[in-house]
Amino acid sequence: MTADAGRVFDWLVTGGIAWLLGGLYLDGWAHSNGLPDSFWTVWHAVFYSGYAANVTILLGAIAFRYSRVNGWREAVPRGYAAAAVGIVAFGIGGVLDMLWHTAFGVEVGNDALLSPSHLLLGLGMFLIASGPFVAEVRRRDDSPSLGRRLPMVLSLVAIFLLLTFFTLYSGPYSNFLGARGQATTGDRMFRGLLGMLLFSGFSSGLLLMVLRRTVLPVGSITLIIGLDGIAMILMSSRDTPIDAQLSFISVAVAAGVIGDLVLWRLRPSAARPFALRILATTVPAAYFTLYLAVVGLRYGYGWSMPFLTGSVFLCGTIGLLLSFVAIPPGDAETA
Repeated sequence: MTADAGRVFDWLVTGGIAWLLGGLYLDGWAHSNGLPDSFWTVWHAVFYSGYAANVTILLGAIAFRYSRVNGWREAVPRGYAAAAVGIVAFGIGGVLDMLWHTAFGVEVGNDALLSPSHLLLGLGMFLIASGPFVAEVRRRDDSPSLGRRLPMVLSLVAIFLLLTFFTLYSGPYSNFLGARGQATTGDRMFRGLLGMLLFSGFSSGLLLMVLRRTVLPVGSITLIIGLDGIAMILMSSRDTPIDAQLSFISVAVAAGVIGDLVLWRLRPSAARPFALRILATTVPAAYFTLYLAVVGLRYGYGWSMPFLTGSVFLCGTIGLLLSFVAIPPGDAETA
């Protein structure tokens, strides 16, 4: 049986993950601002050195433990098996990415988010980022202390950052942020609606996945949604007005605070499915109520009231329906 490496190790891995994702978002910022791109850039150096840091931390821990246990499998710290697979997947993706660029050139626009080699890199990062979360769940520690369980929460922040980064083309931060002129045309309206539904599924789905397994400390939702909003908006074009950036950052932080208030008051869990369903419904509905209010104040509405109210209703409904997937009624009765 693998042994727990402890929370100090979780913090080391969390630092490596922050380095890796910092490089990813720096690269995204360079793309958003049309800076010259090649494999040999400063942002790629930050990105791949972040990967090297994760390799050093995780494989170093495995090598250190190897002589004390029976085989490589037991040398992997508890909860970090998927992260070790992610290290390998990312390495393969990096090699394929160089070959892909040689064969097809450097991707521009949304092609960079859909390149198979980049998606393999994304899968590797997703598995690496999951390490502190899985390790904490394996401890079966239901402490409500945010400070004690902060590496787990930051692991969830990283997972959410990856989900929104790789769906940037349909996310809420790419549709109206910095829009000029016809900000509420039909095409932009329905593109925005699809992005709203996807973001709702990500936010509610992630919270449901966690709360099925463990307690989520109060403050976690603000960190998850708020830090994601800050990173996504700062990655946007430097031509985006500061007041627009601050407005949408405020939406993310405020929606997170609302979610944390529900978390604090109702204590949702697998054993309290009704509270869980309320949280899963409230978070996306609150986020997009605030989001559409900011859009209206900045650009005005070219939409009908049925569209505005119905879109928010759909976002909440997605969270509610996902809660029945996470905790079916029969399971709720026996929880």
